[in-house]
Amino acid sequence: MALSAGLALFVLGSQGSTALAADKFVTMYANEYRPGVVTINVGDTVTWVNDDDVSHDAVGNGWSTSLLGYYESDSVTFRRAARYPYSCSIHPQMRSAVVVRGRSGGATIPPTDTVASTSPRSDPPGSWIAVPVVLIAGSALLLALVWPRRGRAEA
Repeated sequence: MALSAGLALFVLGSQGSTALAADKFVTMYANEYRPGVVTINVGDTVTWVNDDDVSHDAVGNGWSTSLLGYYESDSVTFRRAARYPYSCSIHPQMRSAVVVRGRSGGATIPPTDTVASTSPRSDPPGSWIAVPVVLIAGSALLLALVWPRRGRAEA
């Protein structure tokens, strides 16, 4: 029973980490985007997180994040291969780009009707920590159920 519970927690934790593989995070700090240029594949999502004490956003041609306060985040899913330069509307010296690779791996310049869809996210980049926490909790539960039996002599 304990072994199956631990195994179930491990499987659930493993599936959760796979879902985040296509996401990239950009931190806004000290009037910079970190990392600078982000490279993703078509259909991937970039999440900007403001880790600065002043508000920032990311504004590109035809897409933008919301204006973000401290530790707020917003995401954009890029659906076409291209290079998407962006900057902060409040601090124009903050500039960067998202490079979106096509399915064949190379970036191509799309027609002028480039589409990037925004979708607000509430989970900060640290939310991935839930996977190890679940695994540790499952291991602790397994130990709590198995450990007392090891020390007892059976009659």
